[in-house]
Amino acid sequence: MTDSPSALEHGDLGLDVAECTAARIDLVVGYPELMARVAEGGSFGGEYSRPAGQAMFNRHSGPAVEDLRAKTRVVEVAPRSWLVRLPLVNSAVFETDDGLVVCDTAMAPGGPALLEAIRSVSASPIHTIVYSHGHVDHAYGTWALLEDAATIAAGGPRIVAHRGVADRFDYYLRLRGSLARYMNQPPHHLPTSRDDLAWPTETFDERLVLTVGGEEIHLVHHPAETDDQCYAWFPDRRALYSADYYQGFLPNLGNGKRTQRGTDDWVLAMREMADLGPLFLFPGHGEPITDPELIRSEFHLLADALEHIIDHVVDGLNRRLRKDLIVDTLDWPERFADHPTLAIQYVTPGDIARMVIKRWTGWWDDIPSHWSPAPLVDQASTIVDLAGGLGPLVARARSLVDADVAQACHLADWAWYADPHHPDVQQLVVDAYTARVMDPASNTQEILVYLDQAAAARALQLRTAGHPDS
Repeated sequence: MTDSPSALEHGDLGLDVAECTAARIDLVVGYPELMARVAEGGSFGGEYSRPAGQAMFNRHSGPAVEDLRAKTRVVEVAPRSWLVRLPLVNSAVFETDDGLVVCDTAMAPGGPALLEAIRSVSASPIHTIVYSHGHVDHAYGTWALLEDAATIAAGGPRIVAHRGVADRFDYYLRLRGSLARYMNQPPHHLPTSRDDLAWPTETFDERLVLTVGGEEIHLVHHPAETDDQCYAWFPDRRALYSADYYQGFLPNLGNGKRTQRGTDDWVLAMREMADLGPLFLFPGHGEPITDPELIRSEFHLLADALEHIIDHVVDGLNRRLRKDLIVDTLDWPERFADHPTLAIQYVTPGDIARMVIKRWTGWWDDIPSHWSPAPLVDQASTIVDLAGGLGPLVARARSLVDADVAQACHLADWAWYADPHHPDVQQLVVDAYTARVMDPASNTQEILVYLDQAAAARALQLRTAGHPDS
């Protein structure tokens, strides 16, 4: 998860990181309203931090470290129990008689801010760190906690996680270039060796009961935002760290740039956590909740909403509907559409439906010609020919930008794949996709995709401007 644009290589166009970075800066300077749109949903339930969003893997990013320090606050939710609210993400801290239990450690530049927040409420050593899952915003700030003097003197913390976290870390190392692209991060920020990560020292499969300071802590695994996610239940305190199962808005379950996410398991986890009867909710994102009835109703509401999408998809698949029609026919009842904690901020119900479809089917989209398609550039050339050339296609796309921006972007794509180096096509892509960013119907994940495409076109424009003979 990230909330703001950063360096993205376009290998198919021969664009390097420096060109793409310069293009983004130029684009945002020319269209300052674009960053405001990114910020609307990019805070992910917390305060917005552009420097942190651009350097989530980089513990040495001075601007990100300082911005996170300035914006981090601590909320005492229950006795000896705090939610540390950093920009973008939370960490939960529980003081026991044997030391502190810390659930999640924020992104890499958030480590110093987290440690300072912990030390503002307790001098106890850190006894146990729990990773709810291996995402960068939850498990990369650990390095700063490992350097804490009181913790070192006490023998250092154990780090407990589901066994899948280690697999996720390996995945981050193996696909670092791909992840940099899809997470909008500079490639050189991604980990390059095992030493760049704080690995779990103790792992479990489905359930694990820890005892710290005479208190039990139940760690329970259900695949959801990741296949390695778990929640932490403190039965003596009736306190629940719900990780990313509950996010305070329609959750990040339909992310088109990520691997498969849990569907039915997410629903199961929500109902299971509701039945625990927590008095205090410590979420991985968003505000804490201390009303037990509200916690229960919120969990069941989210479970109902996800189940509604899942049931619709399963029914459509069984009726042999084409996949796009399954998504297009999804209804979204008022009880979901009007509820603030199901707000469409990061993904849409349709995006979630696509993820559910992915869960149950293969890569084919049910369109026969897409099984073994002609090269995209050949398809685009044919479309351009049918339109009477690039000029009429570009003109038609421009005529649709205000009336039907989605259709305008389809036509802009065909023009782009046919001839990305044509100046009229480049400007069309910039104009169509900046309009798509500003469209109120666009959510955070798609906004980042549209911004990437506009920046690629701007990068080619800047390259031409710098080399008049090209």
